[in-house]
Amino acid sequence: MASTRATAPLRRQLTSPSRRQLLQGLAALAACSAVPSVARGAPASVPCRDPEAARLLLDSLKTDSFWVDASVKTFADQAYETVHLRDLDGGYLARISGEGTENYEHKTVVETVFNTLHRLPEVEDGAKTVVRLGDGIDPVNGLAYVDSFYFVDLSLMYGTYAQRMYLLPDGNRTLMPFERLTPAIAGKFWDRYQVLIKRASKKVNKRALFNAVYPVSDIFGMYVVEPGQVHTSRVTLIARLKFGEKSGLIARIGSDMPPVIRAGLRSGFDSCCALASQLETG
Repeated sequence: MASTRATAPLRRQLTSPSRRQLLQGLAALAACSAVPSVARGAPASVPCRDPEAARLLLDSLKTDSFWVDASVKTFADQAYETVHLRDLDGGYLARISGEGTENYEHKTVVETVFNTLHRLPEVEDGAKTVVRLGDGIDPVNGLAYVDSFYFVDLSLMYGTYAQRMYLLPDGNRTLMPFERLTPAIAGKFWDRYQVLIKRASKKVNKRALFNAVYPVSDIFGMYVVEPGQVHTSRVTLIARLKFGEKSGLIARIGSDMPPVIRAGLRSGFDSCCALASQLETG
């Protein structure tokens, strides 16, 4: 998996134990998943256009029994505590969750996840480019949304996908579901988005070997930001990513291998930690 990249200022910040603890707390903003407290309740529906995504994400919030058959890895020395993988017929649904090691305000967590992930290339070597395509109010569900394009380095290949993320307040927590962006979802903006995507993709400096680029065929998930039990905020990420039959063999196998999925979640967590550090220091 691609490594997290730190700028010189970030390296200086990470030398301080108190700063390291703060970064761990901030990291929970953008990459955590599945803990019992998340399953305490569920909204009436999850506003994804894809019916399978909406059903699975809603079921994952309703009750802990959804994750009974999942494999679980626990961590005692990280800002995240658990990584769950549930084997589905079409691959794995994953979740990672944690409260970090410091208190962090709910609104700041939401702002980080919803509005700043396009800055991931500043801190993550694997994120070759992330483009914020557009934002607005979704005409179907009436929620605020952000559309983004990701071009990521998966070591033996590259993967690309575009997604729409929604902002859904739900009592004392905030849900941010996301799904693959399609012409039906993008509507009149689709053609303009394609121009931006092609322009961004051409600028990526790919390596000489293992430079095949495959589009992700299935991407959906949801961030859940809620009150923590030890610290102010807990963040949970539930996610599904899969490559289709027309993709290379490595891409298809990799997206269904538990070690690869776990490594990707943890790497993403660390990358968001570095990103949050930049945001905190301005």
